[in-house]
Amino acid sequence: MGFYDFVYGIAAGIFMACLVLVVQTSRKSVIRSEFTGLVAESTVRRHPIQRRFLREVGHQTYVMKLNGYLFFGSIVNLENKVRDLVDAEAFGRRAIRYLVLDFSYITGIDFSAAEAFQRMNRILYSKGVQMILASVVLSSEIGKGLQMVGLFKDPDENDDVPTPKIFEDLNKALEFCENELLTAFNRRSSLLAHQKKAQPQSMAVPRPSTPPVTFPSETAFSSPRREYLFQAATTALTEGDALVPSKWQNFSQPLQLILQTFRDLTNKNEDFWHRAVPYFELREYAAGKLLYSRGDEPNGFYLLEEGILRAEYELDQGSYHESIVAGTTCGELPFFSETNRTSTVSAEKDCRTWLLTPEKWRKMQEECPEVARELLKIGMKLSAERMNAVTSYVLITAS
Repeated sequence: MGFYDFVYGIAAGIFMACLVLVVQTSRKSVIRSEFTGLVAESTVRRHPIQRRFLREVGHQTYVMKLNGYLFFGSIVNLENKVRDLVDAEAFGRRAIRYLVLDFSYITGIDFSAAEAFQRMNRILYSKGVQMILASVVLSSEIGKGLQMVGLFKDPDENDDVPTPKIFEDLNKALEFCENELLTAFNRRSSLLAHQKKAQPQSMAVPRPSTPPVTFPSETAFSSPRREYLFQAATTALTEGDALVPSKWQNFSQPLQLILQTFRDLTNKNEDFWHRAVPYFELREYAAGKLLYSRGDEPNGFYLLEEGILRAEYELDQGSYHESIVAGTTCGELPFFSETNRTSTVSAEKDCRTWLLTPEKWRKMQEECPEVARELLKIGMKLSAERMNAVTSYVLITAS
């Protein structure tokens, strides 16, 4: 009799220990940290007008970094948080368009937690919010667990809820969100350009009265977000247009590129920067071409007119990359500080650049010292801007 009582006691003890573990674990939130797109930005170097637009609409991207093991006890807090985000009252105050869930610190997931992501995806879709999963690889244990519940199954006629987007890291997920938001900006830019050409040059460009841009994930619930994108794009383009006189369009390269790239960094006019033109030389690179490697001596300061460059960094916190798009610069810090390259840069697409070589830089300092000093100040401002962006990204990924 005592033997059976002893076995029952052990079984009861194990059951109570498991129960206590589940209760304690469920009380601890799996949400490690939260950010909006105003703080969590990708490492893509973008045109100043595009950055201005993204700063205005960054709150429509919401990032949650998850932590720990996801199971039926811990997933409840996350699901409740998602429901709170799209709650009618909260959604009216801060409507979001993209919810990015970062799995960098997730150690595992069980079947019930994976099914919860199905429910959350449906809830988000009903509000026109797109679920995005970052740091997820389909071949990993977590990816396989999510596939088992059909989270990535193509929608059919009986279920039109789209599957979440997945990316291998947070940077790519943020870049996707920014590119999607910039779709509205680009369409608005095309419309404004068309309207401007269709009327006399002496007339002011009126505020467009066409309907807001529609995104695939939009529903009837999200018209305020579409309207906000419409207004933000128009404002950014109008302010940018005021900073870009129409006469600049008649200038030959690289003067036009210099004026547009440096306009937020200097108050010097076209007559001043015209003196810098002879020191820049055209360089074109085919996709895949290596411009320079980490540790190399600086071979010049680049202004990117067309194409995309890819810069890869190796830091103590890990490796990351950034895309450098047209209308931006590359290689300013090592060039002006005369230090070795800190990254490896190659052409992701066919590129057309204007290069200031060390020889031409020394010649500019001798022949046009005022232009050289102004360019040096701009180089330092650009370096400070990039260092802030890199530091912010590193802190976010480590938080």
